[in-house]
Amino acid sequence: MTITEDLMSLYRVDSQLRGLRTRVENARELVAIRKRKLQKLTADHDETAARLRQLQAQLANLEGESTDFKIRIEKLRIELNASTNDKQYRAVLTEMKSLESLRDEIETTQLGEMERIETTRAETTSKEEAVANQTRMCEVAGTEYTECETAVGERLEELEQERVTAAGRVPDKILVVFEEVAELTDGETLASVIELSKKDRDYTCGSCHVTLPYHLVVNLHSSGTGVQQCPNCNRILHLEVEGAEAEV
Repeated sequence: MTITEDLMSLYRVDSQLRGLRTRVENARELVAIRKRKLQKLTADHDETAARLRQLQAQLANLEGESTDFKIRIEKLRIELNASTNDKQYRAVLTEMKSLESLRDEIETTQLGEMERIETTRAETTSKEEAVANQTRMCEVAGTEYTECETAVGERLEELEQERVTAAGRVPDKILVVFEEVAELTDGETLASVIELSKKDRDYTCGSCHVTLPYHLVVNLHSSGTGVQQCPNCNRILHLEVEGAEAEV
């Protein structure tokens, strides 16, 4: 096999391997994303639920104050009916009116608190549903990840061994270039040479479509042991089957 054939073989195995690894990684990342969202929704729900409890406690305190005022007013009413002179009557009446005014203020505040409680309770319920839905989505993502990992696990091991074998057929210096380009291009290591015009010696990189210097194409037709790289995207160039017999 030629160096180009060995590189193509390595490229095919490497692409399959990266594709399967990406599938597993995407499934794992989906689990992580959904868990992070669940944590955020849970924290948001807990904050709203805490606020609801605080409002309910405040309402209970107001109800207690209102009851205390009511009891005191009833006692004053008895004192008012039992008063024996105008001075005592006016003093008790003044205190009663003051307490009734304060009680009215508390009841007005109670109404506002009750409205806030209803709004917050509805918000809490909505967030509980969101947490429940996200929990189910996390469970689904977790199941899909486990199934994906199980399904491709054996094939990953096979491809990893195939890659070792394919890499072993490539000379060390060229393998170093291949690995560097693979890292740079996320596995899109090779690019075909596209012939636009043989007459005008117009050739481009099949990946980035930049015009290639003609000498690179000439070198690709030679039987040398090196590789030619696109001067723009650094991918390793190779000739298509149709171009392999082109005149130079």
